[in-house]
Amino acid sequence: MRDVGSITSNPTKVRILELLKKRKKADSKTIAKFTRIPEVMLRGVVEELKRDGFIVEEDGVFSLSSSGLEVLMKIKL
Repeated sequence: MRDVGSITSNPTKVRILELLKKRKKADSKTIAKFTRIPEVMLRGVVEELKRDGFIVEEDGVFSLSSSGLEVLMKIKL
């Protein structure tokens, strides 16, 4: 898992994590709609969040991992 700085340095990542915390689960279309970021632009960010262990994907639906939740808690302190 990467550190908090890798998240806080990218507002898009923070928005995605906050959305997943609020909604519990979301597909890429839902993430794009609520963050107002085009799906094409989201793909790379979402893949990076998955690779770093902050989110998980199951059948095209994303959810926050325990690491993602932990990072959000640290950011909000």
